Amino acid sequence: MPLKPTLKSQTYLLEYETEHASPKVKSVQLPAHKIQFNQTVKIVSDKASMTDTLLSQISQALNEKQLKVTTRNDSDYILTIQQLDLAFKDDIQYTPSKPEKIYSLYKMVVQQYPTQQCAAIFAEVSMRLTHKQSGDVVWFAKSSIDSASFHQEPLAYSFNEEQKVSNELEVAAFIHQQNTEQARLARVDKEIEIPDYKIISKLSSLTKISGPCNRTEVSALTPMMQFYLSSILIDKIKVQ
Repeated sequence: MPLKPTLKSQTYLLEYETEHASPKVKSVQLPAHKIQFNQTVKIVSDKASMTDTLLSQISQALNEKQLKVTTRNDSDYILTIQQLDLAFKDDIQYTPSKPEKIYSLYKMVVQQYPTQQCAAIFAEVSMRLTHKQSGDVVWFAKSSIDSASFHQEPLAYSFNEEQKVSNELEVAAFIHQQNTEQARLARVDKEIEIPDYKIISKLSSLTKISGPCNRTEVSALTPMMQFYLSSILIDKIKVQ
């Protein structure tokens, strides 16, 4: 058997990206009462389903504004979490991003895989701060963002180019045939040329290596999305 050629295998990276939008934020603070440092705030979330983790994160954000969070009913203010909405929206389309160094297979692969469709979640958070003694609303705010704009991470895929011998059986069959007694007699004083091995390249399908895309992966972002939007809103409260 002739010596087999050295076969090569190479892995390539392909990234996809989409457009991102900044979070939408609306914040209105009314002048009826000045919110002062070290005043107390009770958090109420009867209208929204809030996890203990998010409650702790909102409490920490209020503490950083130098407001004291309390569970007592005699607080200076009540922070009502009105909305913590999450809803799947239409899938978002990702398109290939050009690598810094274009490799020879890039154009062919992006023609074969021109887009990636990914699940998307739209998150909305709204809050209201009420002066406890008077019942006056002193601040209200709302923010929203979609999951792709929140994580802003490209989708990274890999694929392999593998070299294979396409005519190995044919070469083996030729050599076997030439080793028969009849073939040996027929080729006396003749040179026989053994066929060369033919090498072909095969491409694997794309394998995702990073970036949230399916519903499970995107859903895992929602606690961070709610914290992100909540922290943006709390930061808008003007404390004197």
